[in-house]
Amino acid sequence: IRLCDHGSSGINAEYGATSHVNRILDLMAFHILLLLLLFPLASQYKLDQDCSDLQLAFATASTEFTKCLGKNTKPVRLCVSCFQQYTVIRGTYTNITGSTNCSTILRDSDNAMVIRRLWDAYSNMWNSALCDTCSGLSANRSVDFVNKTDTVNLCFDHNKKRGDICGACKTDYEALLNMFKDLQHDGYACADLADSMNSTAQAWSVRYNCGHPEVKYLPVVSLAVGMLLLPITFYGGNRLITKYV
Repeated sequence: IRLCDHGSSGINAEYGATSHVNRILDLMAFHILLLLLLFPLASQYKLDQDCSDLQLAFATASTEFTKCLGKNTKPVRLCVSCFQQYTVIRGTYTNITGSTNCSTILRDSDNAMVIRRLWDAYSNMWNSALCDTCSGLSANRSVDFVNKTDTVNLCFDHNKKRGDICGACKTDYEALLNMFKDLQHDGYACADLADSMNSTAQAWSVRYNCGHPEVKYLPVVSLAVGMLLLPITFYGGNRLITKYV
């Protein structure tokens, strides 16, 4: 499923900042992998092969998920584009917690508790973005939302020079807004959809001065807070673990 991109001008304006975020998250992903691979040096336990394999699987999944976040921050396409990576890392953490021999060693045996804290940060961000609700959205409703968004943005572009955006695009915009409100009411307004609606509503109310938006964007705000917590979690764990290496 592809959600619309709200026009090339908005993307170009954000490209520099987004590229910088991508570089930071790629670097952080590398350090997460390195940190998790250094875990045995910081632990009083010697890992057997099974535990070492679980640790490596989680480290690899962590780097892939973190890189996916960096590539889908603007426009927000986290829930759709990173679903597979999140499923993998959730599975690897479940395997760790389900292991009688490895659960305590990998999650709780060091003061930094790197694996536990990383998973908590990932899952909290995923949940705050309401990503699981997107999986309950039918293909027809997803396509309908995308089509309505495309229609509104095309209307904006077509009527810029005419100066009649508010009147010409009102019907299309209200149809999109009402659909989004219905999705919110039904519990399907994940961060991907909220960010898409947010961009369109900002254009309507701020850029074209057609009225105030009537949409709450808590999923996007929560997602931003969650992403800010990732480097804090990582560097906090890194500082603690280097005391033992």
